[in-house]
Amino acid sequence: MIKVFHTADLHIGMRFNSYPDHIKSLLQQARLDVINNMVQKANEEGCNIFVVAGDLFDRINGIDKNTISKTVSALEEFHGECVLVLPGNHDYDNGMVELWTRFNKDVRDKILYINEKKPYSLEDYGLDITVYPAPCHAKHSAVNSIGWIKDEDVNKENINIGVGHGAIVGLSPDMDSNYYNMTIDELIGTPLDLWLLGHTHIPYPLKDNIINEKVYNPGTPEPDGLDCKHGGNAWIINIDKDKNISANRTTTGLYKFIDKEYEVKDRDDLDKIGEDFYKYNSKNIIARIKLNGRLEEDDFNYRQEVYKRIEESVAYLIIEDNNLGIKITKDKIYKEFSDGSFPQQLLLALSDDEDTLQLAYELIMEVKE
Repeated sequence: MIKVFHTADLHIGMRFNSYPDHIKSLLQQARLDVINNMVQKANEEGCNIFVVAGDLFDRINGIDKNTISKTVSALEEFHGECVLVLPGNHDYDNGMVELWTRFNKDVRDKILYINEKKPYSLEDYGLDITVYPAPCHAKHSAVNSIGWIKDEDVNKENINIGVGHGAIVGLSPDMDSNYYNMTIDELIGTPLDLWLLGHTHIPYPLKDNIINEKVYNPGTPEPDGLDCKHGGNAWIINIDKDKNISANRTTTGLYKFIDKEYEVKDRDDLDKIGEDFYKYNSKNIIARIKLNGRLEEDDFNYRQEVYKRIEESVAYLIIEDNNLGIKITKDKIYKEFSDGSFPQQLLLALSDDEDTLQLAYELIMEVKE
């Protein structure tokens, strides 16, 4: 039995510049910390191979030596036979990339950098496995890197594993076909037993437990933004002596991003929003809430108390309430405008039409200011 830990798209060095400095540094560090988390899981599972299917780093320039060394050291803590690292489209290798020169200076015997379109035998690692890489040599390509495999004389006695990076047609957003597009049928049509892919930040297949599928994509192991709906994933894949394959998806992420939109009409709705978040009580939650609707003035002011309690329950909160306004009531009209004044009479006449009343109030306040 061979056991593989499959990850991709760690994007170490991602900047997170849209966040304040204290959150930015935490999210940057998490992309390093998740390696330790995954290596520990792989060791606990007794995995033989640890595979990074591209985009270990977020870019080819500006990754400091210390970060590269920490990355290598974390990977070297893997207890199995071999770590495979493939260049992806963000950390591509065109033969002139200093990132990979530095990386390979730090590696010891356990890490195998698979940057060429050629078979890599793992016989020296004590494994009857041959690896067929489909690496990225540029950020963009209209042609994928798996075509060379069709002409190879594949040894059927070995376990033959493809490791590639690129968009999966029908799953990955790539309208202009610039990201090494490949189809599931194309991958299945190769003479290999298994494909381990990277690039798409959501997992494929979508189930948690899989039997005898040939193509896998783990998604990013550490959530990277508000559009990331999962908690970070990797695959643990078993291959028996008869080449039967089973796989289990495992959650790996340290941070979680939550993005929610609410319609509110009263204080109870605000309290319900708070209850959605108080339960987390976690400093590993980055949240954005969007609020729409109109509240009576006291409830509108009360929203700040709810925001404060939510902020205390998460690491960072983004609030978008530009579409949340004060509900204009007759009491408010009488309170703000003198008796018999034109604005008062106009607003009272419109009081049965909430949308028109709101618009008229806003126009009057603009003129008044």
